[in-house]
Amino acid sequence: GFVPGLFGTSHGALQFMAYEDLKERYNKYRNRVSDTKLNTVEYIMMAAISKIFAVSATYPYQVVRARLQDQHNTYSGVFDVIRRTWR
Repeated sequence: GFVPGLFGTSHGALQFMAYEDLKERYNKYRNRVSDTKLNTVEYIMMAAISKIFAVSATYPYQVVRARLQDQHNTYSGVFDVIRRTWR
């Protein structure tokens, strides 16, 4: 479970990257300077969308990691966990 655990550190980076990209695109769409501050509703929307993106991209690794750490099942590696989970 160590290697999949390391993959989990990318969650925050993906969320931050998505948030900044969404904010820049939104401000461009609204014909505003790219570093214009968002109002509260805009901020919440950008944060929620970026969180959904980050969770969607990184959640499957959490299933693999948890199954690898499960003491009641024996797996031969990450690909075995993925194959048996998919099945």
